[in-house]
Amino acid sequence: MTSYEQLAEKTHRFGKNAYLEVARKRVTEKGEATEFLIVSRGFIQEDGSKRWTKFVTLPATDETRKWLSEALAAV
Repeated sequence: MTSYEQLAEKTHRFGKNAYLEVARKRVTEKGEATEFLIVSRGFIQEDGSKRWTKFVTLPATDETRKWLSEALAAV
């Protein structure tokens, strides 16, 4: 059975009901765990729950995190 665990999360709300979220997650399948980063964009529903509309997953390596941080700062 596959299980997901959210290890960390940062959310930024903008506009009327939109949000961006960056999270570190761990998926465990057949006893093997893999961590990944996920960047999501979505909206907050009337009941307060989040609904994502787009997302991208990235490897959770130091190299990827460093590159993404530098790329965002450069544009």
